[in-house]
Amino acid sequence: MSDSRFRDSWDTTHDIIFSNDVLVECPKCSGSAIATKSREEYPYFRVICMQCGLLPCSDNLSWGAGYFYDYQLWLRVNCCGHLLWAYNKQHLDFLEGYISSSLRERTPNINQSLASRLPSWIKSSKNREQLVKGVRKLREKLIAAVI
Repeated sequence: MSDSRFRDSWDTTHDIIFSNDVLVECPKCSGSAIATKSREEYPYFRVICMQCGLLPCSDNLSWGAGYFYDYQLWLRVNCCGHLLWAYNKQHLDFLEGYISSSLRERTPNINQSLASRLPSWIKSSKNREQLVKGVRKLREKLIAAVI
């Protein structure tokens, strides 16, 4: 655990997803794949698997709880009796900064930033040690991904 301070950056889920690619599990080979914005209009995303070459396109707009557009997220691990997950490296960096900080400062706007939307089990200091281990596992999975 670090004595660092976390300051809420006002980033939203929309900022994390639509500014960056999302790492998902390929439904064909179970390898890591990239969900990237299609050149077509929003909300289309194209999944590109670097292992098997799968290229489906999806417009089934749903995310959260370990899924993105019907695809399981690549960065997910069981932790504290729940599923800890991240959309991409930027989301994982955010979670790591939040979880490892002993002082967490939030902005006054309630329920708009990523920090304000985190579930209570992630915010709980009693889970911090297990969460840090979970984030490390996700980081290892990210590094091992062939992307």
